Amino acid sequence: MLGVRSITMPNAGPPSRLPPLIFGEVLFDHFPDGRSVLGGAPFNVAWNLQGLGNSPHMLTAVGKDAEGELVLKEMQDWGMERGGVQHHPQLSTGRVVVTLAGGQPTYEILHPCAFDQIKLPEQAIDAAHYSLLYYGTLAARDTISQSTLLHLVQHSGLPRFVDLNIRQPWFDHALVRPLLDGAEWVKLNDEELAELSGQPHSTVAIDILCSVRIMREKYGGSVYFVTCGAAGAYALVEDRIHFAPSPVVQNLQDTVGAGDAFTAATLHQLLRQVPSESAIRLAVQFAAQVCAIRGATTTARNLYQFEGREDDINSNEDSDHGNS
Repeated sequence: MLGVRSITMPNAGPPSRLPPLIFGEVLFDHFPDGRSVLGGAPFNVAWNLQGLGNSPHMLTAVGKDAEGELVLKEMQDWGMERGGVQHHPQLSTGRVVVTLAGGQPTYEILHPCAFDQIKLPEQAIDAAHYSLLYYGTLAARDTISQSTLLHLVQHSGLPRFVDLNIRQPWFDHALVRPLLDGAEWVKLNDEELAELSGQPHSTVAIDILCSVRIMREKYGGSVYFVTCGAAGAYALVEDRIHFAPSPVVQNLQDTVGAGDAFTAATLHQLLRQVPSESAIRLAVQFAAQVCAIRGATTTARNLYQFEGREDDINSNEDSDHGNS
């Protein structure tokens, strides 16, 4: 059945344009050719949100080292607010060794590093100053950052967007329910969905719907976004599933940061009260564009020119599947 269904919050996003609070890791991806690229899923999301004009507040930690100074410089040059960046006196700035096979990345995430010890700010987080809380799971691998994140989850009072980003061997299944329960939005990919739901891997709509039902029962979460790489992405709102196909990527460089680009574009639209089923249409296009650059972040301003595209995409009818 085709047609767009109008659904109230949380599907349409927070009713404000306050800055989003982004919690988690910042690090450098080190590639086989010797390049190092600033990244980390939460940082990539924050970077893209800044490019899209959302002025995020990033809560993270870097080392007192050259890479930590470079993080601050890049943030300043990009116009990002830096008040939430903590400096660890002993631990180094996060580092990941990236290897590529057929354009697909694998990661060796060094441990420990500064983002493992993100502390609660001395000044309490005031929910009146932010639109939502975004976080993943990697920064919760050690006790200090994990304690900070759980405090924010339990006490911030902010709507929550959870971006699972399973990274082995650091993923702790015991944290899934505490992080997802009560969350307004959950984003994960098709492989993560299969792992956590216990269902066979599939990118077919009815299978995705069944797996998400299991996720909601086991872990909680309201609206789900499921990315399936080149096969497209789904938004699942109540018992409705909406699909957006991925465009063909011209001049594919790598897929590093594609999922983070999808998340940032989705958040960008949710912050403007665009329904989830419409938000994914622009999100898959933005993710495809990021696949045409090397690494996950860029200062190419033209990548962030959404004006006109939002209206064109959101005026089109999406693929919509009912409860089967």
